[in-house]
Amino acid sequence: MRLVPVQWAALVVIFVDAVVVLSGLVTGNALLPRSANVVLTVISVAVLLTATGLMRGGYNFEKPTLPLWAVVVAVIAFFGGAFLFAYPLVTGTSAGSFEQQNGKYVESKDGVVRELTEEQYDAAMAANQRGWAGLAGAFAGVTVLYAGVRRRK
Repeated sequence: MRLVPVQWAALVVIFVDAVVVLSGLVTGNALLPRSANVVLTVISVAVLLTATGLMRGGYNFEKPTLPLWAVVVAVIAFFGGAFLFAYPLVTGTSAGSFEQQNGKYVESKDGVVRELTEEQYDAAMAANQRGWAGLAGAFAGVTVLYAGVRRRK
């Protein structure tokens, strides 16, 4: 049971997402700049689309090409990523728009602007990054599983 290159690419995305999430939880600061969050998600979607394009034919549930460790990593990435992305949306704890203006940190939410400390701003950026990394991790987890049960050309 060998993994195909698209599965390895998805595992790299999962690893990067895990580092981003853990770094944010440990340090309280965002590891990557804002634009990198979007890039991570776009890369994971591109890997998923590549997998759907390369894998044709029926499903092969009898002899999947996934070792047990890959299944565990993919399931944790999918459900953990989905949780990290959906929790703030479902609970209504999603923050507003954060900006740094004239050396001050401000949050704009529902037309209300409030000033933040640097620590509050960093914590909000780390939480935002966890959400993006969760979304990217969920897509990458699905890619690993999907490519493991599809027949290859």
